[in-house]
Amino acid sequence: RGVMIGDGQSRFSINGKPIYHFVGTSTFSEYTVVHVGCVAKINPSAPLDKVCVLSCGISTGLGAALNVAKPVKGSSVAVFGLGAVGLA
Repeated sequence: RGVMIGDGQSRFSINGKPIYHFVGTSTFSEYTVVHVGCVAKINPSAPLDKVCVLSCGISTGLGAALNVAKPVKGSSVAVFGLGAVGLA
């Protein structure tokens, strides 16, 4: 369920009932509260139109490559796909 990873609770409610986070961070909401472990600091000088959040794409793509393909240092690999996971 969509709750904070630190304490398992929701930070929002309506009429006394909890409102759960979407995908753990409510990335499609205008405002949200996230655990410090889910925050990435962006350099203030970075152009905002060029900054993007890849979310779990990096860890998913990297984890798949390292744990399934198990490439060794110096080996060549091919990446198929240009989504967040493919770009990871």
